[in-house]
Amino acid sequence: MANFRSIYKVQVFLTILIHLTLALYEDQVGKFDWKRSFVGKVKFVSWEARRIIVATEENVLASLDLKTGDIQWRQLLEEPSDSQIQLLLVGKEILTVSGSGNNWLVRTWELNTGGLLNEWPLNAERIIPSAFSIADGKLFHLVPIAGSHLEFTVYSLSQSDKVKPSVRKVSAPWLTGTSDCVTANSHFVCLKSNQIYFIDLLQENSEFVSKPVETVIGTAAYNVVLIQLNQEEAAVLVRYSNEAKLLVLKGNDIITKSFNVMPNAVTVSEEGRKVIYQLEANDNNKNKLIRVNSKEYERGRDLLGVDLDYPVGLGAPIILGGFTRGSVTDLLLSTTDHALLLVRLPEGKILWTREEALSSILATEFIELPVSELDASIEHEFDESGGLISMFTHRISTQVNQLYNLLFGNQLLSSNGMVRDEFGLHKIIVVATRAGKLFAIDTLSGSIAWSYRLPNVQPFIRINGEEKVVLLVQRTAQYAPLPAQCILLAQDAITGQGILFQFDPISGHSSEGIQRLSYKIFQAVLLPHQNKNFLKPVLVLSDQNEPHLYPIESFSTIKSYLSTTFLYTVDPITSTLTGFSLRYSEENSLRVVPIWDVKLSPSKIVEVSAKHPNERVHSQGKVLYDRSVYYKYVNPNLLAVATVNPDQIHRTVVSIYLIDGVTGLVLYSVSHKRAKGPIYLVHSENWLVYSYFNERFRRMEVSAIELYEGHLQTNSTVFSSFAVHQLPDIQSQSYILPAVPVKMAVTLTERGITNKFLLIALSNGAVVEIPWLLLQPRFPGMPCGLEESCIPYIPEIPLHSEAIINYNQTLSRIRGIEIAPARLESTSHILVHGLDIFYTRVAPSKTFDLLKDDFDHRLIVLVLSLLIAASFITKHLAARKMLKQAWK
Repeated sequence: MANFRSIYKVQVFLTILIHLTLALYEDQVGKFDWKRSFVGKVKFVSWEARRIIVATEENVLASLDLKTGDIQWRQLLEEPSDSQIQLLLVGKEILTVSGSGNNWLVRTWELNTGGLLNEWPLNAERIIPSAFSIADGKLFHLVPIAGSHLEFTVYSLSQSDKVKPSVRKVSAPWLTGTSDCVTANSHFVCLKSNQIYFIDLLQENSEFVSKPVETVIGTAAYNVVLIQLNQEEAAVLVRYSNEAKLLVLKGNDIITKSFNVMPNAVTVSEEGRKVIYQLEANDNNKNKLIRVNSKEYERGRDLLGVDLDYPVGLGAPIILGGFTRGSVTDLLLSTTDHALLLVRLPEGKILWTREEALSSILATEFIELPVSELDASIEHEFDESGGLISMFTHRISTQVNQLYNLLFGNQLLSSNGMVRDEFGLHKIIVVATRAGKLFAIDTLSGSIAWSYRLPNVQPFIRINGEEKVVLLVQRTAQYAPLPAQCILLAQDAITGQGILFQFDPISGHSSEGIQRLSYKIFQAVLLPHQNKNFLKPVLVLSDQNEPHLYPIESFSTIKSYLSTTFLYTVDPITSTLTGFSLRYSEENSLRVVPIWDVKLSPSKIVEVSAKHPNERVHSQGKVLYDRSVYYKYVNPNLLAVATVNPDQIHRTVVSIYLIDGVTGLVLYSVSHKRAKGPIYLVHSENWLVYSYFNERFRRMEVSAIELYEGHLQTNSTVFSSFAVHQLPDIQSQSYILPAVPVKMAVTLTERGITNKFLLIALSNGAVVEIPWLLLQPRFPGMPCGLEESCIPYIPEIPLHSEAIINYNQTLSRIRGIEIAPARLESTSHILVHGLDIFYTRVAPSKTFDLLKDDFDHRLIVLVLSLLIAASFITKHLAARKMLKQAWK
């Protein structure tokens, strides 16, 4: 009976908790959230009536609407790191070949809906790069064996043809791989040692035919490259210098066209003839820098030349393909910054643009908007130097403008609407992408406010293999009239040296442009101390352990804080953490000195997590059942490190370390035998939550760790990592997670009063919020119930559908969850990014500091008016009564 009552209490408590915090009504869908979907950088394209079929580097097959560019349907294949689409053919059905190594899958898809029709594997004996081609209803699987021969298998695509696949080997001792080879319909063409080798795969007993490059193109050339030309006729482009020659392959012969084309040329069928379209630089028109030219396929005669209204800020374009209907030709362009454009000729207009760079976001920052011009003028009321009359005039004009805005709307706030609201719900999200492009996204609408392209930029590689760039906020928008300022750190795509870019996150303007550094970046830290211009300096550590400060003028600001400034680095090769101090800096220069290191080899470091720098801890302790206080161990310098170590007995062992980032002291460590990744860490306040896969029971598990000082608080005013009297008391608990997590994060609010919720992105595309109260470790030997605000231990974490913050909007390939506080203590901004972008706001403890949208203002005004009137009437009646009593 006691167990039944305990279970009943837990059920009631969970029901109340979920329904109080996680409800979403139908009329709230899309009210304060939005979603944007992408496909990635396009590799292959095919036109079909009113749609464009594309295959991308994200291993995605999709159909785009020809008029708007919207996604009609989208199919996600295997992870792009494990598989890539190598062939796309569109007819009555869509055929794709995807895979890697020796595992390949041939699939057919329904054209209108994208449904899978058929699938069969192609297995090769060797794990080497392969090539594919389709000709005459046959699929050719080409496997070049370096230094030996070409092995190709022929499959029939006809369902009525029961012929078994045939395998053939052709001698080719000059082969080195597929990097110098392309397919052209039924031909396989290679370029090696100034010789062009080609073979017709349809001919029986055919052999490679070789011809010198000089003979084929008619002149001596260097740095010759083969370019694949996707068309029905077997043809390739040979690029040399900045031009190219068109080679048509017929049997064992090569026909070279007499005219030159651009390396980006494509062929389009028009009214029974072929036309070549190519892009050229336009030197005659400064406003339209790109020009589209068309030529006859047979003789090369110029047909059409159109100047494009090419948007400023996009990368260099290439033509992916084209389609002609009557006198109108549509060309699909892809740029170096992964944008996708549809151009209509002969008008030369851009019909639509898709910013596919947003499918690979690497860094995110939420930026608070500046105040309106009217509010800024109020703040500078006492800056007037004209005396009392001028200040009085300024005050009157400002109040008149306020009255005008109150009566006729906010007409004087800002020309672009980018102003701060009262509750901090309107912000700008600045994101940096893998393509080297910056975007500013409006949180209210999801529209792009501005974009900026950084050429020849590549991200850093983190310890777990993820790509990352560093995006830091040096100054917010609250210091008007000084503009906000952010700094982006990346590395040069050619030299690998550092790149620094400072910009205004509100407008996207940069006064100094891209700064290319003379060293490689190893670590970067945003220091908390502001200079006279309210800028927080950034400390950059080079690969030679040389510190650099940006801006350099901030040295005088941090000079008095050098003895208390520390940083750490992680070497994934040696599995070593090293701590550095600036205490030994000289009078006019910075100097870092290593003061500790922790070697975790032979284990491999897979994840390192630190606390959010803007996190605030509201409660310093936990009230126990006997009304005593158990103080939290809140160490702002604490690092959580996860390692994986192969073991002969337990296969793999996952270890978690809590290390002080100032002293290098290992405060706690725990190991999980027969466990493996992926491992995700969430570090907040005095607790840590991490996930791992338990190989023994074949399930995902989540563990929670809490650190306490005890009943006495040693660091009551200012925390010091050097004042360690005893190790913290550790409480831990483990749970079963009935899902596969792909990312984890925790909510963040302005002052830390609101309850903490964990956000877990699952492999099925859902993002679930789980109360920290559900995961908080229980104290052994202490009662746990409603009175103690404690939920009795439940081994398996319940995942209710009401807890999914993206409700029915599935998010694909989630790579990150970014969280920022609003000015409302109850609310947090959430951005989930991957192949899709989803933004919403969550209130873990409900919006206790904000009236509901359906609040009846008329009723409350009416009630207050009646109460005021009743008070005056009652006052009058009471006065009359007192007067009558006085006369008696």
